[in-house]
Amino acid sequence: MRLQELRRRSRSRLVESGTARPEYSADLILSAALGIPRAALLWNDGEVTDDELVRAESALRRRASGVPLSYVLHEAEFYGYKFKVGRGVLIPRPETELLVEEALRLFPKGTPARFADWCTGSGCIAIALLLENPSLIAVGVDKSRSALKWAAINRKLHGLEKRLDLLRNAEPSLAPIGDESLDFIIANPPYIPSGELAGLMSEVRDYEPHEALDGGEEGTELFAKFFKAFPRMLKPGGLFLAETAGNAQVCSLDIMASREFVLVNKVLDYNGIFRHVIWRKR
Repeated sequence: MRLQELRRRSRSRLVESGTARPEYSADLILSAALGIPRAALLWNDGEVTDDELVRAESALRRRASGVPLSYVLHEAEFYGYKFKVGRGVLIPRPETELLVEEALRLFPKGTPARFADWCTGSGCIAIALLLENPSLIAVGVDKSRSALKWAAINRKLHGLEKRLDLLRNAEPSLAPIGDESLDFIIANPPYIPSGELAGLMSEVRDYEPHEALDGGEEGTELFAKFFKAFPRMLKPGGLFLAETAGNAQVCSLDIMASREFVLVNKVLDYNGIFRHVIWRKR
């Protein structure tokens, strides 16, 4: 089969399956399966080998069945960098890049600091910060063995073994992190109320790890633990930067945090929702 015929069939197949952005998905899948730049799909009409056809067919079948594109490709982009991802780890979101931007505004290139990335998942937040500011060092924390496996893969991919430690921890108050040893903590924790999980997009609900999404009854279960545990770890005046469910939850969290933290800033996401919050240790 020639490439242009395969491309036409692949796009049609994903359109018929109701896949989101079918043409885009088909082209990325073919680019990966054939090992050619996406732009080459516009003009290349060479013969597709049997092995290439098998790889393309397998990936297209998974995508047509609803598997997220990033899981099909085992790759996601975040803050301009490539990250390996797969089942068992949350796919990086574009809006989380805004949290990275805020951290870099506070700790720009050349500013030394030690920080923790809690609920590190794929490691995308910590790694993006370390790559953007070579003066930072970090520890990535997660309770999931699967997530930490992907974080370790990405740490090696970006050559950060000496600057990023990884720690498995399910209870922040018991984390073996020294007293007043961190300049800031950044986190994208599970913050969706349990009752809202059923209403998520099927690609998220049916494939991404619920432990990275489910924040308990109010979506604030882990935040309550953070506000108790983090003051010990942060230096005087240290910062806590977090992604949240939005406006109403931000108000609730600020009340929860008021004893140990003072609100510094609230950051809007691309939809005009207060998505990210920065607190300073009192």
